[in-house]
Amino acid sequence: MERFACRHGPRYPFVKNKLEETNMKRLLFSTMAFASAFAMAPAAHAVDFTPNDPEFTVRGDINDGTVSADFGRSGIAAGTFQDTFNFIIDQTGLASGTLSTNTTRLTSSTDLDILSVFINGVAATKTIVGNAEFFELNDVSIASGVPNQIVVNGTSRGNGSYAGTATFEPTAAVPEAGTWAIMLFGIGGIGASMRVRRRQAKIAFA
Repeated sequence: MERFACRHGPRYPFVKNKLEETNMKRLLFSTMAFASAFAMAPAAHAVDFTPNDPEFTVRGDINDGTVSADFGRSGIAAGTFQDTFNFIIDQTGLASGTLSTNTTRLTSSTDLDILSVFINGVAATKTIVGNAEFFELNDVSIASGVPNQIVVNGTSRGNGSYAGTATFEPTAAVPEAGTWAIMLFGIGGIGASMRVRRRQAKIAFA
C-alpha cells in the first residue's frame, strides 16, 4: 500500500500531469460532440395555414355574427415545429380558444410536446393532466379587417398530433362622437316636444 501511494505522490509528478491531460482531452471531446450534435439538429419547421385548408376549418359569417374554427395537425414529423393559422374577421370582437394533445405512452413516437400557444401574441395557459397537455386562452381582442394569428410551437417525436378550437363573439360597436351628438340632439328634441304636449293638454283641460 505504501508503494502504491508513493508512486502517485510527489516522487512521480508526471503521473498527475498525465491524468490532467487525459481529463482535459475528455472534456474537449465531449464539448465538441455536443456542439456538433447541436449544429446538426434540424431547425424548427414552420408551416402557415389559412381558412378552408384541411388543417383549418372555419364556420360562420366573418362579416356578421359569431365564428367558430377547428385547427390542428396529425402525423407531425420528428423535430421542432411552428404552425401559424392566419385569419381575418370583418368585425370587432373577442376570441377564445383551447388546444390539447395526448399520447398513450410518454416518449413514444406519438408523444408531442406543445411548448407554447399564442393568439395575436397573447400566451395561452398550460395545464398537464397525466399524459395530456391542455392550453386555454380567453377574451383576446380582435379588430375588424386586421390580420390575426394563432401560433403553435412544439416538438414531435415522429408521429405527433394536436387539435384545437377557437370561437369569436362580436362586440357592440361604440358610437363615434358625431353619432353621439346626433343621438343627444334627437333625445333633446323628443323631450321638448313632450313638454309642449303637456302644456297644451293642461290648457285644454282648463
